[in-house]
Amino acid sequence: MKKLLFALVLAVGMVAAAVAQGTTTKAIWDHGDNVSAISYQTFVVSRVYVSNDAYTVLYEKDGYKIGKVSIPRNWEYQGVGTEAHKTHKLFFRNKIRTIDNLMTIFYKNGEFFKVMLTLPRDKGDPVWAVAPNGYDAGVSQDATTLDVKF
Repeated sequence: MKKLLFALVLAVGMVAAAVAQGTTTKAIWDHGDNVSAISYQTFVVSRVYVSNDAYTVLYEKDGYKIGKVSIPRNWEYQGVGTEAHKTHKLFFRNKIRTIDNLMTIFYKNGEFFKVMLTLPRDKGDPVWAVAPNGYDAGVSQDATTLDVKF
């Protein structure tokens, strides 16, 4: 008798929970207006050539192809405080030993926003290289966007 009563109470509880849920709740993946305007894409970096006016980044795309993008050096974050952070577009993050060298490009509302390079600070690391003398990266210091081919 006790088992039957317990099973009946359990069944009523499960049915009540299912009925109470109804159709008013949204699915967990339906974000509605809670979607960020910022998206990003990350690439593995093969080499970074440093010249007077730009960082030329060789990155992997499609798993086996190499892409090249030049980033103006005046985009580099060199200040302190939040105002300098708001105005610059290039940031460096120290790479830990267990991850790859990465370039992360952030987009805001589908347009270029900022770029972050995750690289070792040690310029003696093989990922860093000095561009040949007289190398022209072909980048304007007044550039406002970055054109990266996937």
